[in-house]
Amino acid sequence: MNSLETLEYYFKKKIAILGGMETYKDELQKRLSSNCLPLENKQNIGVNISKIDFIFKLNNKFEFLLWNIDCRQQRAFLRTVFYNGADAIIILISETKTIQIIQYLNEIQSRLPEVTLIFCVILEKISKDEIIELYFKNEEFRDLLEMYSIEINEITDPAEILNQISQICMTKVYEKESENNYIIDFISHNLLFRNSMIHDHCNDYYEPDSTRLKIPKKIDTELLIKYIQKSNLGVHYEPINWIKIKNETFGTFSLYLKNGNVYYFPKLCETCNDKKCMKFRKAPYFICIEARESFGWTNVNGFSQNELLVLAKIFALKEGNETILPKSILKQIKKLNKCEKNKKFK
Repeated sequence: MNSLETLEYYFKKKIAILGGMETYKDELQKRLSSNCLPLENKQNIGVNISKIDFIFKLNNKFEFLLWNIDCRQQRAFLRTVFYNGADAIIILISETKTIQIIQYLNEIQSRLPEVTLIFCVILEKISKDEIIELYFKNEEFRDLLEMYSIEINEITDPAEILNQISQICMTKVYEKESENNYIIDFISHNLLFRNSMIHDHCNDYYEPDSTRLKIPKKIDTELLIKYIQKSNLGVHYEPINWIKIKNETFGTFSLYLKNGNVYYFPKLCETCNDKKCMKFRKAPYFICIEARESFGWTNVNGFSQNELLVLAKIFALKEGNETILPKSILKQIKKLNKCEKNKKFK
């Protein structure tokens, strides 16, 4: 058992599991999870949550929270509220309804454009090669595979899906990039479930109600970069869509232009000599800065609220101090700037 001191990285990530095969989803959740709430939760509120403790390459621990979401017709209006914050989504696909790959991809792309998507096609009577020949070679699927650079694998154990998600997370850490990742995994029913007597009828795809939801618009990073480089904002642009913002009071903020996410390296850690400290090793930390309902205004052609929010974060974090920044942001910064050894804020 790895102790926290021997781990190189420790992550907490959210995984959602979708698809019209509710029995299979429940069985997969029970097989992968170390702790699981009663499955009656999914019938009552539309989701059931469990925890997966997963060690990746010996010294990287992942604590996955698996959200098993009900995708039946009576829950279609509700299920998208459980997507928020997901780092990856697994969709179980029946070999007879591969068209659902396109349906779920379109749905999730309009709501979580940066999330990792893994489609798990369950083989019962048809082989991987037969499905590719029957369905994937038509024009719609060919265009889809090319457009999204979808990786296709055949796996023998569902734990391989966790390996894929973990590898993607580690790649994002090392390369500081948050590109989309799309995978189609084929797995035999007998390998997926130890008890081969388990069978499920795949429900049809039911489109969720989109009238109540705000569909996120993709940020125009090219326009943002041009504007930032022309303006004397006093920030450092790094290739692959990152902005470094030095703040004399708090430390260094890193802003990812593709989604506006902000990560924080505390000043306390920048000046600390103890590089083995877990706080230093876990940095940078995610800072939550959310848009409100107001829409703002701009005279820059092409700028919408999404681009304005990114610029607002840059301005606020560059010159921010304890009297200017919102209390919710200050509270997060102060909490992270406390040294566990000295118990004081610097």
